[in-house]
Amino acid sequence: MGYVNFKEEVYVAKEQLEKRKNNNQKIIKEMHKNRTLAKEYSPYEKYSYKEFKKQAFGKQGVEDEQNFILMENKDIICSKFINCRFSNIKFKNCNFIGCIFEECDFLGGGVSFDGCTFIKSDSNQKPSLNRKDNFSCYLKGCSIYPKFVNCDLSYLIFENCLIKNASFQKTDMISIIIYKSELNMVTVEDCDLSGIKIFKTYISDLEFNDRKRSKLDEKSFFDKIPIRNGSRNEYEGIYMVYQNIADKFKDNTLNNNFGEYYFLGKNTQRKTLDFLPKLESFLYFVTCGYGERPIYALIFSLVLIVIFAFLYLITGLEVDGHTIGLVEGSYKGVGLREFFTYFNESINLSVGMFAGMGINKATPDTVSYSVANVEMITGVIMMGVGIGTLTRKIIR
Repeated sequence: MGYVNFKEEVYVAKEQLEKRKNNNQKIIKEMHKNRTLAKEYSPYEKYSYKEFKKQAFGKQGVEDEQNFILMENKDIICSKFINCRFSNIKFKNCNFIGCIFEECDFLGGGVSFDGCTFIKSDSNQKPSLNRKDNFSCYLKGCSIYPKFVNCDLSYLIFENCLIKNASFQKTDMISIIIYKSELNMVTVEDCDLSGIKIFKTYISDLEFNDRKRSKLDEKSFFDKIPIRNGSRNEYEGIYMVYQNIADKFKDNTLNNNFGEYYFLGKNTQRKTLDFLPKLESFLYFVTCGYGERPIYALIFSLVLIVIFAFLYLITGLEVDGHTIGLVEGSYKGVGLREFFTYFNESINLSVGMFAGMGINKATPDTVSYSVANVEMITGVIMMGVGIGTLTRKIIR
């Protein structure tokens, strides 16, 4: 069994998503009724407490970042943007509190956020000591080409979004939820991803270009990536995503999480290999789950024992001085009950040869000695593999 229970994690993440959306809606209603609840902010009247539909913000076309329109030191409170377009615009030191973006496009030359905040942590309720509302923003059905630098995106929700050519630099991404979305060409640099939940999401390219270290914790969760077309290029891309995630967990000394995504990565990589490397990878998989599944070694060993038992029945074994075997032609007239007696003896012999222990009335026939030698060697190897894999997991 894997360290990460993906079904359970997805279930928990869905519950967390619904609670967060309900919490946000509740606080939005309260703040619309009583705008003094945002007293620590200075709402930008032009864009706060309003709904915008099919409006364009920024410049048309494609511009370099130095030519973006600058919006600086603005607090945008509880506004809703529907089917709007943001392009060639830079937000600097702005606060987006309880904003909702539905079916919006952040395209053109992209949208840059520098030192911006997308969360209100403090509670509106009294007493507020030690209470956190974690009132966040919500993006649904958006296409996003962003750059985030020194921002706080904690508890942000992305649902049914396309996040493409995105850069997250020195940004708090604590407990972000990304659901039913697509990540394409996403780069993360020195960010805090503690508690992040990415599930039911297609990830084709995710890289960590850290100068220091991006942070993950045991609550950070990346769901299994669905396969779309099954091409070799797709499998190679997904393998690299799993590998990058695994390496980042390892950098954070979360070795069990590392092992889980390493296993997923190697399992995906196998589908890109040529015949001989694929065969080698398959054997590595079935014998010990790439060093991450000790139970695989036990299952594979039991299968081998049964296979060798049948080989003894074919090549021959001696039971109480009688030689039986398909090669000897000694099964003629043998009843079902007697056959199961012989099969039981062959199983006992196979267990004894494989494990090097046990009490056997049966012995290999002359023809089957070579089978017995192969089984003994295989048994020694599999015991080493099983003990090594189990020890590796226990040490972690």
